[in-house]
Amino acid sequence: MSGPLRKYRYTSPGGSESVLKLSAEDAERHGLSDDDLVESGSSVKAAPPTPNKARTAAANKARTPRGKGGAGGGD
Repeated sequence: MSGPLRKYRYTSPGGSESVLKLSAEDAERHGLSDDDLVESGSSVKAAPPTPNKARTAAANKARTPRGKGGAGGGD
């Protein structure tokens, strides 16, 4: 390894921003400096995960699936 990793704010050529964990050598290779460091106590927090949505129930639960036998199933 080439030293501890630090978080840098990186803007891609397409314009999207992201945060990368890089060593000092890798940061120089990407053209980043200490001005691009992300503060460790940043007030920006990740959005809470969205709750899972409940699935809808089957339309006809009483019907026996094809090939499983049952009344009128072609026994």
